[in-house]
Amino acid sequence: MRKQRLISRGADAIVSDHTFNVRRNPMPVHLFKRALGALLALSLSLSALVAHAAAPAAYPKEFRIGYQKGNSLVILKASGELEKALAPNGVTVRWFEFPFGPPMVEALNAGDIDLGFVGSTPPVFAQAGGAPEIRYVGYAAAYKDNYAVVVPKESTARRMKDLQGKKIAVAKGSAGQYLLLKALEQDGMKPDDIVFAYLQYSEARSAFERGDVAAWVVPDPRLADIEQNIGARPLVTASKLAPQYSFYVAPARFATAYPAILRLTLDKLNDTEQYAKEHADETARFLEKDTRVPQKIWQLALTRQAWGVAYPLPPAIVEAQQEVANTFFRYKLIPKAVQIKDASVSVK
Repeated sequence: MRKQRLISRGADAIVSDHTFNVRRNPMPVHLFKRALGALLALSLSLSALVAHAAAPAAYPKEFRIGYQKGNSLVILKASGELEKALAPNGVTVRWFEFPFGPPMVEALNAGDIDLGFVGSTPPVFAQAGGAPEIRYVGYAAAYKDNYAVVVPKESTARRMKDLQGKKIAVAKGSAGQYLLLKALEQDGMKPDDIVFAYLQYSEARSAFERGDVAAWVVPDPRLADIEQNIGARPLVTASKLAPQYSFYVAPARFATAYPAILRLTLDKLNDTEQYAKEHADETARFLEKDTRVPQKIWQLALTRQAWGVAYPLPPAIVEAQQEVANTFFRYKLIPKAVQIKDASVSVK
């Protein structure tokens, strides 16, 4: 007696191994087709369930954000709006304060935080050096008159050439250093035409007030502070130079795995900035508590604040940031040339 074994194979497994007698008990063709179809459907359903279980989650269980005092991340943190928006997805938000950009980039590179906000230069140094996996995921509006090269009120300087051979205070590796290089170039000067005094804020302020430096590159609210309190005068502001932006950055692996949470956060940040712009007095009062910088100084600073958060980086923003990288490489401030487009990702 001849027997035949039927094996129905699904996408991932053998589903049936049934022996039957063809001569004695033949299965009607229509029943055979119906059974085979049912078995195949079951196999495909099981495969889909396995694939769904293996797929990565759209949101992480924890979202770690790095921030500095005095920006919109602080306002978003205080509002609790991000936590509310992420609660339905089971996400816990944790906040970590940093004094300035470079340590934040180090934390991003080490995987200690998932999102940070920095000026134009830290990600360039990261890409050219020890943290090449940092990615641009969003950007803030360009600096305007809120970043400047300033001189004391009694200074006779009216242009950068008037500072030739003089000391200018600037934070090394900062957006201010790029601003200073571009201000020199605009007036036909080279870096060797001045003396760079690399000083952090407290040291720079003291040196500026003592007259140890002829000028200082400084952003708001410190710029507004020295304008109001000691009569410092802007010689050239960012609005007169090549555009320079600040950026939201994330580790490459996180940006690839969780674009949804980055989109949601950047949208919330833009909403936060629009509210802050429309409620400047309330924002100034809040920032006074956050930074201990008087409200009147913040009120001046907010009148020239560049508002808005967007993503992804359009070609014009990539080009502007490429000029930052090219300038730093040209003056041998980074060890190799970098391509900004290689570090820019879309989280749409």
